[in-house]
Amino acid sequence: MPFLVMGVCLWLLRAQTELPPLAELGAVLAGLPAWKWAGAALATALSFWALGRYDSVAHRHLQTGLDGPEARRAGIAAIAFSQTAGFGLFTGAYARWRLLPGLSPLQAGQLTALVAATFLAALSVICGAALILAPPAPGLSWAGGLILLAATAIAAASFLHPEMPLFRIKLRWPSLTAMAALGFWAVADVAAAGTALWLLLPEGAGVSWAPLLTAYAVALGLAVVSSAPGGAGPFELALCALLPAVPDSTLIAGLLAFRLVYYAVPAVLAGLLLIFPGLIPVRNKPLEDTDLLGSRALSPAALPKDRTCSEAGIIRQNGGHVQAFGLNQVALLNTPQASVALFDPLSGITQETFAPLAAHARSRNAAACYYKCAPRTALEARKAGWRVLRIAEEAVLNPLAFAEKGSSRRQLRRKLRHAEKAGLEAFSAGASLPLDQMQEVDAAWQAAHGTAYGTTMGRFEPGYVAGQEIVLAFLEGKLIGFASFHASSREWCLDLIRLRPDAPDGAGHALVRAGIASAAAAGISRLSLAAVPDHRLAKGVDRGLRRFKTCFAPSWEPRYMAAPGWLQMALCIAELVRLVHRPPAVLPAAGGAQTHNEDEENEIALAHTA
Repeated sequence: MPFLVMGVCLWLLRAQTELPPLAELGAVLAGLPAWKWAGAALATALSFWALGRYDSVAHRHLQTGLDGPEARRAGIAAIAFSQTAGFGLFTGAYARWRLLPGLSPLQAGQLTALVAATFLAALSVICGAALILAPPAPGLSWAGGLILLAATAIAAASFLHPEMPLFRIKLRWPSLTAMAALGFWAVADVAAAGTALWLLLPEGAGVSWAPLLTAYAVALGLAVVSSAPGGAGPFELALCALLPAVPDSTLIAGLLAFRLVYYAVPAVLAGLLLIFPGLIPVRNKPLEDTDLLGSRALSPAALPKDRTCSEAGIIRQNGGHVQAFGLNQVALLNTPQASVALFDPLSGITQETFAPLAAHARSRNAAACYYKCAPRTALEARKAGWRVLRIAEEAVLNPLAFAEKGSSRRQLRRKLRHAEKAGLEAFSAGASLPLDQMQEVDAAWQAAHGTAYGTTMGRFEPGYVAGQEIVLAFLEGKLIGFASFHASSREWCLDLIRLRPDAPDGAGHALVRAGIASAAAAGISRLSLAAVPDHRLAKGVDRGLRRFKTCFAPSWEPRYMAAPGWLQMALCIAELVRLVHRPPAVLPAAGGAQTHNEDEENEIALAHTA
């Protein structure tokens, strides 16, 4: 089919244009000044350099671990070889596999397909913008608008649905960061290649740079889709059709010179590399970024028992893990768009985590951020050149010194009296949990309030709550509600509060009060009631939640978000909002679930009734 397309297009080209004699073409090429040849060669080098960077983004998306100078040079050679040989999916995959010993044939095929598909997508966006800004012919602006509208819709869909089912597999969309990088390098490539063609047009072409660039982008897209060797036929035919004002002999001469500089010479150099692959030295360490040396992922079971922020236990459910950057550890959540360090570092030196975190995110084509970090971490982030935003306030109290007296807690006393008058009793569950009854309470709560949020907030799952401190509330022998707390040897933090719709007034306050008493009995000097959005950023949001926590008269501590730049900050915020409101399915908690038989689950209820 590619040869058929090439043959038909060349036949049409010959039928519709006046091809100059070879002697005339030779004379025109010989008349091109040396500076034009040199400029075209420089533009060609810039184009292929950008294509090498394009390959680098693709390696990061597929997580091959081979992102570096060798991978980029192999990508340059693969494109130079495949664009001339044609059948790009096969020739490009072979060239990458041949030049990168650590790349499997399957990975080489995936990489080549990804590069081809995303380049066509980026090229379509470039064509759309070019048709609006510099149309080669009047009346084409509407087509450019439709292309850009479709591209925007696809980008939005990829953000909301990062995975796309295809038959029995799921394809992962490139992140928005990857899309932006791919688009940038595609623009650099097309602009440089189009400039090379423009420089090689003989005198008298009468076409300016911008319209030629638009025509070149459209013709290139047709050539790539055709898979014809070198794009021969579709490329020339499209350019002649889009640039009717340029004399045929002039355009054909320029295209011949362009074929020589942009296709023939790079193909010869790529062929030499394929014959002698040792010309590209291969290092033993594929990673280029020294900030990632000593980086390793650990399971949530590696969470320190004495961590200062017990809320880091959320990674047991949200898919996060402990990430070690040398001797420094953070609770890290990798999402399709971001690498989010939750709260403060678990151990080590705070200022030594920023560069490795940014490098880790860069290796995934993602944005980096610290989420809900304390003022000290925010200050170190600012010193490191990161942008800092105050996003929340955390309610904190000391269980050992907590008392219900005082005017600041009169509302709490009133709520507790209501719960006591109704006959509600709240107490620590201990080791045995009535998981079936707790699940019923959670289901009733979700039926009344809607699907539970997730990612940065816990959701009920037996294995997850089995690793927490649990407080239960009973009314007439029936479980009416429960609360769970993240726990470390230094701090407890409120996570879940679930109540049946018919729970008496004050039931939530009674659960938290029982949790404070349990923490005091365990010798815990710090208990967090978790955070609420900062009132300056979210006026009117969660007023009820803030009023509930204010009943306990806690101290309010500011919490911050930090990112290397404002664009990354905005992307991380958008990603977290998406994941909080549309969390993935609840999976069993990391580390396994404790099991309880029915006798154990009923024993606590029967004992309470007695």
